Amino acid sequence: MDNDSLQLWNVIGTWLASIGTIGAVITSLWLANRQGKIHLGIVAGHRQLVTRGSTTVTDLCMIKIVNKGTRPAKITGIGWESGRFKKKIHLIQMFGTPDSDNVPKTLQEGEEGAFLVPFHLDNTDKDWIISLPKELTKNSERGINGLKVCVSTSVGQSFKVKAEKGLKDKLRESLKASKALKRN
Repeated sequence: MDNDSLQLWNVIGTWLASIGTIGAVITSLWLANRQGKIHLGIVAGHRQLVTRGSTTVTDLCMIKIVNKGTRPAKITGIGWESGRFKKKIHLIQMFGTPDSDNVPKTLQEGEEGAFLVPFHLDNTDKDWIISLPKELTKNSERGINGLKVCVSTSVGQSFKVKAEKGLKDKLRESLKASKALKRN
């Protein structure tokens, strides 16, 4: 190897070492920044509760939240959002059924919370499956399409996730049925 080749390889080695050092610094800063944030997995959908020894199947909305991070997450509020701009609406979801977790709820690393809302409680207009679609479609007929579940935490982080298609379909079905009853 001549002197020029040796100098070229020396420069290439220096550049590669510099790029590696910069990459290591960026990665460590990214990991340190990520450490303080809460990471949640959220699903909101239609489920059916089958109980042993019972012949009835209960339809309900289940909001499942999993803490995917290493930091404990305190859930302080769960609600719904739909619409855009001036037509955007925000609704707070209340819980309290025996099988459901309640808010506030602290989730440690890897823990999950299941928040359940029965579709029917007393088979009146106050049933969740009847009242929610009516509220969502007050401003726009398309209020169900953009439905999102919103989860708030004690550190001010909030998460928004689209509701599953099955839940939206059940809400549309309920709205259509209540409009048909109103016409008759």
